[in-house]
Amino acid sequence: MEHQAGNQAIARGNRAKLRNFEEQNRLYDREVMFDRAQYRNDMQLEDIQQDDVYRAMVDQWTQEDQKLDRLFAQGDQKIEKAVIKMYENDYAGTQTGRTAGRLAAKSAKKLGQEKSEILHSLMMSKEEAKVSKDMSRQRATEKSRDLYEQVRFAPIHGPTPVAPEMEPPKSSASLLLGLGQTAVGGWKEFNKKDG
Repeated sequence: MEHQAGNQAIARGNRAKLRNFEEQNRLYDREVMFDRAQYRNDMQLEDIQQDDVYRAMVDQWTQEDQKLDRLFAQGDQKIEKAVIKMYENDYAGTQTGRTAGRLAAKSAKKLGQEKSEILHSLMMSKEEAKVSKDMSRQRATEKSRDLYEQVRFAPIHGPTPVAPEMEPPKSSASLLLGLGQTAVGGWKEFNKKDG
């Protein structure tokens, strides 16, 4: 009976270890499932954020283009006004010769200077817009790279729980040895009474 009771205690302990192991495996599987779901969600959010970064860059480029278009339109209007002014001041009157030529060329020269100044300003504005677009593209690229780095690696799950070491049942040899010792002890007792 002692041998059976010991084996039953070992079996109960082993069943408890197995239940704990199964529960650890369920918890592990649940954590893996939640980690994967969170990673998929993070990837979708990152995709949306990437679109937002791109859209912001395109919006900034559009603003730069509109500013440049406005500057060119204003420059065209200034040139037009300068041409009108030149033709209004073009008349040299009754003068002839060199003085009349100088007076007529004076307004054309002034037009050329104003036109040169306006075109120079427009070219500088065009360069500034190009630099601004390059800078916004660089910022968008850096932000995009940072967003990607946040979801670059999928979660790595550690090893599954280790199966517990089960305690083996008591050996039948110890039962037989115990029975043999009892038999020998009983035989000795029996011989002492007869003797």
